Amino acid sequence: MSHLPIIEWSPENCLALDPSSGQISQHVTPTEALRAIGSPKRINLALGRRQYFQRSLRLPDLEIDEVRNLVRFRLEELFPVPANELAFDIHPTESIDSEGREFVVFATRAETLKQARALFQHAGSKIESMIPAGLGSILCGDPGKSSLVIAPCAEGTSFDVITHGNIDSSRVTHSMTTTAEMDTEIRRNIAAGGQSSTAPLAHDSLRELVSPNVRTFSEHPLSKVAHHPTSINLRLPEDLAKAAGAKLGARKRLVGLLAGSLFIAGVFTWMAHDEDSAAFAKVQTDYNGKVDRINAQIGRIRTETTKIEEQLQLVSDGLQPRQAIGDILTIAANATPDGLWLTGASIERGKDLAVRGTALSNAQVAAFVDTLSATPRLREVKLAFSNNNNIGETPVVQFSVTAHVVGNIPLAEPRKETRGGRAR
Repeated sequence: MSHLPIIEWSPENCLALDPSSGQISQHVTPTEALRAIGSPKRINLALGRRQYFQRSLRLPDLEIDEVRNLVRFRLEELFPVPANELAFDIHPTESIDSEGREFVVFATRAETLKQARALFQHAGSKIESMIPAGLGSILCGDPGKSSLVIAPCAEGTSFDVITHGNIDSSRVTHSMTTTAEMDTEIRRNIAAGGQSSTAPLAHDSLRELVSPNVRTFSEHPLSKVAHHPTSINLRLPEDLAKAAGAKLGARKRLVGLLAGSLFIAGVFTWMAHDEDSAAFAKVQTDYNGKVDRINAQIGRIRTETTKIEEQLQLVSDGLQPRQAIGDILTIAANATPDGLWLTGASIERGKDLAVRGTALSNAQVAAFVDTLSATPRLREVKLAFSNNNNIGETPVVQFSVTAHVVGNIPLAEPRKETRGGRAR
């Protein structure tokens, strides 16, 4: 990762690493943290351990971009947050077996990233990359052994279990005040890790709170994060789409330049042939070599362009069509047959549509469900429940139907304009 100043952030506190002295200081606000390290204009941000999720799974040993696409479709299986509200990235490990390579998936709420970005922008600094703070503990542990790395963090005291160079689990507690508290927490984390041979390692600042048999280390995990050989960067889905579009545009421009270069090479070759026909054979050979190299490079670029376009299509499929809430409710209302009335509906971004109503018979409820199922804007239409009841002396059926809305519901309805040009 880039050698920029690094700050560990949580909504409650920040840890700032002074790049000149290597000292760690704790602050309440981003403004104070930035001021402590010289008010840099650009930083790397380490998200506090309570601000992100972490899961390990085995997947085919493919290119990292292809693995990201596989994980994108399994986010809701891995984490208790809707996939469209998550920012994620993956870290490949060295563990490979018959089931594939083990990957560690880090994810955080998109709102958390937006909040951090806004706070530091207001304080006068731009965040270049966002990474999990726990990565620094990997470089503090013993290589090839199971270690419990203990250190102060922005949220209190962190306990990271490191096995075979990867984070097995992370836990954060309040700041410890007694040796008894620390010993209890160490035993709890070692037991939770399932390996009795796990060796505890504590930062020097906790020397007075740990037993004499606990080894200590001097360099804080936050300073190790800056040296971790990782390309992890938790980015918003819209930022990824923008970067992919820019990369595709650059590739297309390069193809155009190469095509122009090919044309110019042909012109100069023809001129050389016209001026000195005796050197035609040599010039022709050189020209053919250039053409072959350029064509090979164009072929590689086109292959990369195709991959990027496929990735852009994946992102577009998750955001289109944009369906206004009013349109969805109109579809539900138009699907009602005679003898069926809607009594209520609820819909939220990221959740299913729920429609409640009353009908004179079950046949009318079935017709309503069939009509909604045939609508391309909805899928997974289900009858949640139906109850027979009486209103006065008239038998009725009270029911509820749920459906998944295809595409993306905008956060806000688009503003309409009157004939005079004013928004309403």
